[in-house]
Amino acid sequence: MTVRAVYTHSEVMQMDNSILRGRATADSGGTLSNWPVVILTFLAVLFDGYDTTSLGLAVPTLAKQWQVSPAAFTAPLTVTNIGVVIGYLVCGRASARFSRRTVILTGVCLYAVGSVFTALSTNIETMTIVRLIGGVGLGLVLPAAVSFATAHNPGHRREMIAVLVTMGISGGALLGGLTAGRLITSYGWTSMFWVGAVCPALLLPFLWRFLRKETPAPSQHEPKQSQAAGVREIFTGGLAVRTVLLWAFAFLLFAAYYGLSSWVPTFMTGYGFTRTAAPLGVAALGVGGLAGALVVIVCSTRWPTVRVLMVTCVLAAGLMATVATVPLSKAAVLLVFTGIGGGLTAALVGQAGVAASLYPQAARTTGVGWASALGRIGSVIGPALAGLLISVGASAGMIVLLGCVPVILGAGTMAIYSRHRSRNVVNGALVILEQ
Repeated sequence: MTVRAVYTHSEVMQMDNSILRGRATADSGGTLSNWPVVILTFLAVLFDGYDTTSLGLAVPTLAKQWQVSPAAFTAPLTVTNIGVVIGYLVCGRASARFSRRTVILTGVCLYAVGSVFTALSTNIETMTIVRLIGGVGLGLVLPAAVSFATAHNPGHRREMIAVLVTMGISGGALLGGLTAGRLITSYGWTSMFWVGAVCPALLLPFLWRFLRKETPAPSQHEPKQSQAAGVREIFTGGLAVRTVLLWAFAFLLFAAYYGLSSWVPTFMTGYGFTRTAAPLGVAALGVGGLAGALVVIVCSTRWPTVRVLMVTCVLAAGLMATVATVPLSKAAVLLVFTGIGGGLTAALVGQAGVAASLYPQAARTTGVGWASALGRIGSVIGPALAGLLISVGASAGMIVLLGCVPVILGAGTMAIYSRHRSRNVVNGALVILEQ
């Protein structure tokens, strides 16, 4: 028997928001008692983020040394993201079969090995192959890390933990941007990748020791299924529309962010920066990204996360239009890129938090992984389109301005998501909003 109830808009948003923030019950207790897991999974994602951005940071120097156009590196930049997509898509099934802990360890090993062989590459063809292999490792880590950390900590903090772990992507970009100029100047471009290999290698023993082999017992409110369900599970129980909208949002924002971040060192030379100073643009994105992730954490305690993401997208689009059309000093350019990084990264980590809260534990690794995979498909297309525009002589300003389009469309997608969510079933009651 269906119960029909009528609520005001504010009551609906309050109830549905509590569901988004953790489905009201904890997976493993009422307090955050597992900080080692959060820290270790954050570090695994941090080095993932460093490795993801390292090639883009090295491109200006590599292009000069190998005497090729920067656009020639479109292939290795693109296949890195293709590998990440593959990793995201197989992560759910792999976690169900081998455990999330095993998947995290395997992913970290793969991207460390990929970084070693990238450093040893002597041509673009070889580099393209090894970046594909490393990319698969990068893709395995994030969904499994988010799912593992949220499952081993209280459910009502699920969204916050997911955002904290996902912040590692921004932290890795910041780490790379701050160190790239000095490393490349002092030790050559290969030093970026040796650091990207040694750091995760040092982390592996800690992951092995402190990530528990056992998976937490399912909550009494959640089905006793495997820890990673098939993709069909994320389309059942009224999840289909929100799943599709979340995928669209991830695709659009990843395309915009990675189209920008993959080529930002090259763009910075168009704004008057030297090759050694160009990585400061990536550092600016990273600083802004960390700030944006913190904004999501704080604001989501007061407002629905999807609305926060709408606002950050609009702000990012405005700043992108500004830096693309208004003459600015170098300091102002860095400041604006910091704001852009904040707005775009808030959207990226926020979607991971929404995905972690949207799906039950049995489908969470798959849900986070597929949302991220659709995003990474965007991250393949974004850098490829930017590289194509560079090859035909488009200016940095024009490319950044075109990047506003998917960001604005992403804000619209979140608006539709928010509207659909407010009409969804809450605790089994059909909700009809008062007009």
